[in-house]
Amino acid sequence: MTRFPWSAMVSTVAALTLGAVAPAPAAADPSPAPCSGADAAVVLVHDLASTPDVWSDLRADLTAAGFCTVPVAWGEPAGTDVPLPLAGLRGVDAGARDLAYALDELCEQRSRCTVDVVAHGAGSLVTQRYVQDHGTDRVRSLTTLGAMWHGTEIAGLAAAEQISRDLGTYDAVLALEKQLVDPLCAGCREIIAGSDLLRDLHARGVPTAGIDYTDIISRCDGLVVPPENGALPTSTVVTLPGPDSSPCVHHWALPHDGSARAAVLTALPGSGM
Repeated sequence: MTRFPWSAMVSTVAALTLGAVAPAPAAADPSPAPCSGADAAVVLVHDLASTPDVWSDLRADLTAAGFCTVPVAWGEPAGTDVPLPLAGLRGVDAGARDLAYALDELCEQRSRCTVDVVAHGAGSLVTQRYVQDHGTDRVRSLTTLGAMWHGTEIAGLAAAEQISRDLGTYDAVLALEKQLVDPLCAGCREIIAGSDLLRDLHARGVPTAGIDYTDIISRCDGLVVPPENGALPTSTVVTLPGPDSSPCVHHWALPHDGSARAAVLTALPGSGM
């Protein structure tokens, strides 16, 4: 059996976890008023190993621009003895179910319920899976920050998995990987380029007709490499830094970066910008 780089996987999990909590959000109103039936809701879907707190800066911007915001916590750890104060760990399918529940709750009091989604990193995959499972009736647009449409290749994990596939040992390695990694972070192996989740997601269709996609990418994302992998061929693409020569933005800083937040506001339908 091909030896799998478990030390690299552990390093990946640590990097994702530490990176997720590194940027300190600026102070913002932690409890904006709930959306009324007449409000155009912007649903915010965080990254893997993150929390809804990552949206504090953008929520302030959106509230000032007249939008109502609904941050969704997805993939919170369950059935594990590891005390991690993070969400986005249980995987994309679990995240899509959490998103479905949140939208059901939001739309319960509305006769017509259409939302715009802003997603960071793996949150884009969660939203896409939701659309594949539940259709496009509720999601009008998807604006992404550092989307992992094609996964990541940190620590050479994608190459290692492909070698394992080529040698016919992938299923055995995957069974062991699930036992070792999934209790801590099932989503970590799903964002590796070439994963079963990504293959299935694209086999079912990405993008989905009827949804307006905008992908905001950074030339120095660090996790999405090359950065063009964070954009779909038919989406509107915004590349950072722009012509103003602003500093380059790492993946975990995207939700806090002023230029990225301005790009989100411009992309949202009805923004008037």
